[in-house]
Amino acid sequence: MNINESNNSKRVLIIGSGIAGLLTARVLSEQYEEICIIERDTQPQQPAPRAGVPQSFHLHQFIPRGEAIVQRLFPDFVNDIKELGAFELQQATIQMFNPFGALPLGNGEGFTYSRGLLEWAIRQRVQALPNVRILYQHEVIELMATPDRTRVIGAYIRPRGQVEQRIEVQADLVIDTSGRSSRTPRWLSDLGYTLAEDEYVTTGIGYSTRNYRIPPEKRNIALVVIDPHASSGHLSGGVLKAIEDDTWAVCLNSAGDQYPPTDARGFEEGLARLYNPILAEILHDAEPLTEPRGFRLPVCLRHHYEQMKRWPAGLLVLGDALCFFDPIYGQGMTLAAIEVETLATCLQEHKGQPNFEHYVLQRMQDAIAPAWWRSTIEDLRWPGVTHIGPEPLKGVTLLHKYFDLCLRISTQQLNSLAQEGKFEPQYMSYFLMNWLFISPRDVVNPRMLEMYLQHVSPAEKEAILADLREGYNQDLETLLDEAVPPFAFDFGSAAEGENPETMQQEKTTTLL
Repeated sequence: MNINESNNSKRVLIIGSGIAGLLTARVLSEQYEEICIIERDTQPQQPAPRAGVPQSFHLHQFIPRGEAIVQRLFPDFVNDIKELGAFELQQATIQMFNPFGALPLGNGEGFTYSRGLLEWAIRQRVQALPNVRILYQHEVIELMATPDRTRVIGAYIRPRGQVEQRIEVQADLVIDTSGRSSRTPRWLSDLGYTLAEDEYVTTGIGYSTRNYRIPPEKRNIALVVIDPHASSGHLSGGVLKAIEDDTWAVCLNSAGDQYPPTDARGFEEGLARLYNPILAEILHDAEPLTEPRGFRLPVCLRHHYEQMKRWPAGLLVLGDALCFFDPIYGQGMTLAAIEVETLATCLQEHKGQPNFEHYVLQRMQDAIAPAWWRSTIEDLRWPGVTHIGPEPLKGVTLLHKYFDLCLRISTQQLNSLAQEGKFEPQYMSYFLMNWLFISPRDVVNPRMLEMYLQHVSPAEKEAILADLREGYNQDLETLLDEAVPPFAFDFGSAAEGENPETMQQEKTTTLL
């Protein structure tokens, strides 16, 4: 592909070749003749963390819905990661703990892996597409626009480090998937556009990750999650996950500027201080392979481009360049996949219509809104975390109490039923909401509240109801209804014919 050709018919320019950029290229390869991806990094030669993705050393995993999307885009993709050495979960141990107990998940299906292995597998599939080219070690320096600046018609690029060069690349569509370092706000301002108010959550997130060799006698341990829970005083969480090459990736995490230690001794002490000592016990005789590596994310940011009065045709933004979430909840890559799936649907149904790009941006916002709302509500439990945005959140204190009740009763009931060899899918509703299969409104409502309350004594029920109403003058049904936004996202199409109520038995790789 000659990027300097004057004929730009049906050409797309994608900025960034991370997970979002690669999935975007896969979808657009069916709609456009030429796909050119501009990537700042050098071409990877093996599965490994990339310099341009500073968080890539840390834990990554698609939650079940993201896995389903990738499988549809790349049939037999599971065989790719298996051949690369991803850890197979069949007959392996998965343990997930919260302050109210352990979830009885048993053995799982599928695979766990590093971010490097996952991205490598996707990259190989995309690079094999005949109409896709990745231009490595180049960067976009400016957007090209029509004289009236109403349409983006390409970009100016240059090889990294060669500041004197300026190469013109024409395209019908430019898509920014460059992540948190996105320059789209500056480029739009340079073109004379007025930006909408962004939304921020001052999370103060901190990670510390260290790799260990898996002892031969413990190769059945695949995944152990200890959830932090700020309202109960547990400010730090920990995760152990088996990845390729007989390796455990182990992560300490926290928010609200409570940063985990990044020295070896402090890391081991941090494991021992978790409210459940299981990680320290498992790692007692494990050989460290790396020193702990830290990562900090002071704020999470959501751009509201869909609220701008004017938006140029020929430009789209998705992935972390549109919105980057609190990574503690493990939803980032899955949400990028959802955005790409949303783009594919829009292309099939509305391509060529007036204001197409603005329509796509609105649909993407609809898709990410429930996850952003959910993670923001949880982040606001942490000391020092604030939310700044065009719309204030409602019922935050009420929702914290409500979700605590959901988690407590769900954990207790799932354990009780498991001991009897039984299962009731309604007690997975809280988790299915977190895994993006059902709407928060399917969990926060009077019917579900009554289901949870049937498992407490009459006296405790009255105390819980009084506590939920504290500080409010309205009836509880109205409070619950007004606390959760009327999300426009179509959750019914999430599983493409699968029954979400059975997903917990088939997909247990859910956090990270």
